[in-house]
Amino acid sequence: MQKKLFRTIENLLDQVDNSGGNEQSLINILHLLVEDEDTASWGVVSGRLYKERENDFKLIKSISGLGPGITGKTVSKEYQVVQDIMLHRLYIISPESPGFDPQFEAQFTEMDSAAILIGRDPSYILSLGIRHHGSDDDLRVLLETLRASLGIKLREQALADQMKQAQIIQHSLLPAQIPDFDGFDIAAVSKPAEEVGGDVYDIQRVEDGVMGLMLADASGHGLPAALQARDVVIGLRMGIAEGEKISGTVARLNRVIHHSGLASRFISLFYAELESAGNLTYVNGGHCPPLLVTPNKKVYELKVSGPVLGPLPEATYSRGYLTLKPGEVLVIFSDGVTERHEPNDDLDDPDSEVIPVEFGREGLVQTIIQNRKKSAEEIMCAIMTAVSKFGKDRPYSDDVSVMVVKRLPAENYPPVEPLTLLSTETRR
Repeated sequence: MQKKLFRTIENLLDQVDNSGGNEQSLINILHLLVEDEDTASWGVVSGRLYKERENDFKLIKSISGLGPGITGKTVSKEYQVVQDIMLHRLYIISPESPGFDPQFEAQFTEMDSAAILIGRDPSYILSLGIRHHGSDDDLRVLLETLRASLGIKLREQALADQMKQAQIIQHSLLPAQIPDFDGFDIAAVSKPAEEVGGDVYDIQRVEDGVMGLMLADASGHGLPAALQARDVVIGLRMGIAEGEKISGTVARLNRVIHHSGLASRFISLFYAELESAGNLTYVNGGHCPPLLVTPNKKVYELKVSGPVLGPLPEATYSRGYLTLKPGEVLVIFSDGVTERHEPNDDLDDPDSEVIPVEFGREGLVQTIIQNRKKSAEEIMCAIMTAVSKFGKDRPYSDDVSVMVVKRLPAENYPPVEPLTLLSTETRR
């Protein structure tokens, strides 16, 4: 019986439009409780919603019963019935209730009623006029179930509102558009595994002829990771604005993250400054080594790296150097790309010994090689498509981010010093 009741209330609340905020949601719920056919057996024939103020509760909605004409009336917090509602959060009101004033109550309803206190700052009293034919125990079960369901619904809505705000904050950190940089084609994208994620990128002009490129990946995903990523973007922008060397900026940012109270978490970071002549200076704090693919299909990793940011307050970071030549493609990515795995239901079993098959570095390399002659945007889209298809288009289990920087083929580039090929895998 109680399961059926809970399902009925749950289905009822699923119909509610939450777009107007908590107060409008409660008004919508009140309409459903009074007017929906599924609730007719509960004996609810009228409803009122009161909003807490400093010294009283003000009636803001009245449905059926004495109608909307009584809205605006107030009930003092000194009234004994209100005090009991605030104390117990659920209260069945009748002439036998302590402190019951029949003349005062007649302003609001002509029958017994039940009240539920909901929320806080402000609280609301949802009062129902009930033509009750069962026992008080049955009525109490109905009210307890309704109160619990309403509490869950409002908490879910509050969390959804917070996540929406977090989305707005996170989106505001991303470049509204990628700045033009003569001689280069740049594209970037970030897809969170949840509403918000821990991956974030930034592309900002540092000075004339120099572009800053950043991609960071906070451990985990969701709201805590998003807040950590936000702090990194802001801290890095501040360091760049002050004209520090990039290794010093990252080291200072590492100390800030360590002392932020979230030292149990960590964040990987790749930051580079690209000059118009193709010279690239970079610092890698524990991030996936970016890949460089040449027009003749040679593949290099940017190997210079240091520890992730957060755990070690005194960590130091070395700079790496590279010259990006015409036609070459640099791909910066988060581990959500290479660690994307093929769907396998056995992976959900914590005792399973199945090793996941991942998209991996090789899958990424092959995708870049196959699309290296295309634009940065097309290369980026090809990577994202390949990663998604590898996982059979299922939702991402980790945030996925890709930044593609391609030096456009051109004549009369200024001469650059030749690079030493350290191995078939590494170029510095």
